[in-house]
Amino acid sequence: MDKKLKVLFVSAECAPFIKVGGLGDVAGELPLKLKELGADIRVVIPGNRDMDFPTEYKGDFPVNMGWRKETCIVREIVNAPVTTFIIDNYHYFDRQGVYGHKDDSERFALFCSAVYEMILRFDFMPDIVHLNDWHTAPIAMLLRENEREHSELSEISVVYTIHNLEYQGISDRSVFNLFGVKDVVFMVDKVEYYGCFNPMKAGINYADIINAVSKTSAKEMLTPKFGFGLEGVLKNRETSIRGVLNGINQNNWDPRTDKNIYFNYNKDDVDDKRKNKKELQKELGLNKSDAPLFSVISRLVPNKGLELMEPAFEYILKNNNQLVLLGSGERYYEKMFAELTEKYPGLVSINLEFNEEKARKIYAGSDIFLMPSRYEPCGLSQLIAMRYGTVPVVHKTGGLADTVIDEIANKGSGTGFTFSTYSKDSFIRAIKKAINHYNSRELWSQLVKRAMIKEYSWESSALEYFSIYREAKSLNYKRKKERRT
Repeated sequence: MDKKLKVLFVSAECAPFIKVGGLGDVAGELPLKLKELGADIRVVIPGNRDMDFPTEYKGDFPVNMGWRKETCIVREIVNAPVTTFIIDNYHYFDRQGVYGHKDDSERFALFCSAVYEMILRFDFMPDIVHLNDWHTAPIAMLLRENEREHSELSEISVVYTIHNLEYQGISDRSVFNLFGVKDVVFMVDKVEYYGCFNPMKAGINYADIINAVSKTSAKEMLTPKFGFGLEGVLKNRETSIRGVLNGINQNNWDPRTDKNIYFNYNKDDVDDKRKNKKELQKELGLNKSDAPLFSVISRLVPNKGLELMEPAFEYILKNNNQLVLLGSGERYYEKMFAELTEKYPGLVSINLEFNEEKARKIYAGSDIFLMPSRYEPCGLSQLIAMRYGTVPVVHKTGGLADTVIDEIANKGSGTGFTFSTYSKDSFIRAIKKAINHYNSRELWSQLVKRAMIKEYSWESSALEYFSIYREAKSLNYKRKKERRT
């Protein structure tokens, strides 16, 4: 690159410091790869009581919240792989849990306003502000609506990544009033949404580039089925929408070196994967069996395809195959799946928790990974499963469509099995195809090997982001030129 691009990456979570889901993984891994490729990058996240890392005080300042002020404290995490700032506030951020508080809309409004103030006050003026999901989207509005007063803000280009379009942070107008921008901004072509304030809509309308986390998702979200009410807004910005697939840290997820699994193995020695299966069966109290062991590692929420899982689980277990589930979520589904343990002793293990060590053992020890998500913007679990030679069966949507090559449609070059129609019958048919292949040892070994060698590292994705950053700078330059004329 001609000069070191300065990037401020803003997220609600960031592994390993605080993580709830895939967003935390992305915020922990993508900036690191961007740094390795030459970016001058900083990450900023909100404070949280669950974080336990040494920090260094960097400053504090008042932040306007409508008619009142809140004091925000900026701390830097000591020895973070990428310079990472925490914005603290004792009232809003000295709590456990990243999400799920009644005042989340206010909490993230304060976070956005504090990041905006930090940009003005600190000595790091970014070329790119990279925002993620609704929690950070209003920063785009603050930058653009205040650039006449602070001309230096007009030099900042904004990239907005949508990880999950369903969650938009919609709140009443009183939250919009906290930002202190003009009332004229509360219009249908900017941030107003059926009389409410929609932060995600702000991100979409004010960003230079909008990015989805897979190419298929970038197309799907323009449709009523996957647009979640914002398909019209996105359609208006269609020429500015891109799609960059998330990656995984292949050094972190590597069965050759993973210290958490029973036996290390590689693509040329999958016999040791079978040893992992035997140990997993023993640890989880499953019968010793060579029948296919299916796995699910997922949050138990409806969009993960839970209504398809119940009949599929019954089919799997009635035919004396085995199943292990790891995850937690809605109590209805937890109870429903827990009852399978009594119904099919020795064939099923239901683990209503999230435990990374156990997850790694399941990836290494199971044969077939189930991911029938109703929608999945990208998905990381299927990438990890393939890395560990666990063949995925997925609904052909979003990033699942972009990453899993169907073996039936691409005989001899597939990496898993897909189904297009979102129904229990289609899902079960795909499972049957996987079982048939499993029963042919030679075909299965070849399929496992192809899945393991498929490349989904952050390298190519990070290079695509550099391209998007340059494009955002070009579009911002064009916008400023048009505004002057």
